[in-house]
Amino acid sequence: MKYRSEKRVPYETLKSWALDAYFNDCRDHAVMEGMPHEKIMGYVSYTFEEGFERPVEDVMWSTILLVLSGGWNPDWYARARQFIIGALAEHGLEDLLTEVPTDEAETFRHDLRILKLIQ
Repeated sequence: MKYRSEKRVPYETLKSWALDAYFNDCRDHAVMEGMPHEKIMGYVSYTFEEGFERPVEDVMWSTILLVLSGGWNPDWYARARQFIIGALAEHGLEDLLTEVPTDEAETFRHDLRILKLIQ
């Protein structure tokens, strides 16, 4: 079931959720059991496996996971990039960001530029 909320989940909140899941899995498994990074990313991704109610939230979540992946798993990294590129092509970045406050939208655009997902 998709994560549903009356209000759109802000980019900073999504980052916080992702980092919290990443930290918890590293603390609980990676450090003591030697769990590989790929499995940690699987756990973080699984946190909201069904996605979110709004396409912009899905794209933001995938962008956050792409950053956390660190490019360490080329296949995972390529799939995440392809999802983001496809979603941007399908929905259009400006249409996705219509209800996003200007400062938050600029932060998100900045991240997309650094990742070379937009110009």
